Amino acid sequence: MANYIVYAKEPNTMRADRRNAIFVTAGSAEAARTAAEALVGPAAGVLAGFEVLDLASAPDFVVRGHQPTRGITGDVL
Repeated sequence: MANYIVYAKEPNTMRADRRNAIFVTAGSAEAARTAAEALVGPAAGVLAGFEVLDLASAPDFVVRGHQPTRGITGDVL
């Protein structure tokens, strides 16, 4: 299993609730998207416009925004 980031790469794909970068562990990029959708829920396909990137191959990056939360509960980690 690999660690993935599922994120809004383009401004027009950003979500109104600001849940624009989701980190998950999954067996494939498509499984990562499905896992990320389960966290931000409730509808399948809500992250269809998001980029999926395996963190092992990712360049260094910064995520700008608010404190990370636990998916749909909104609890801060």
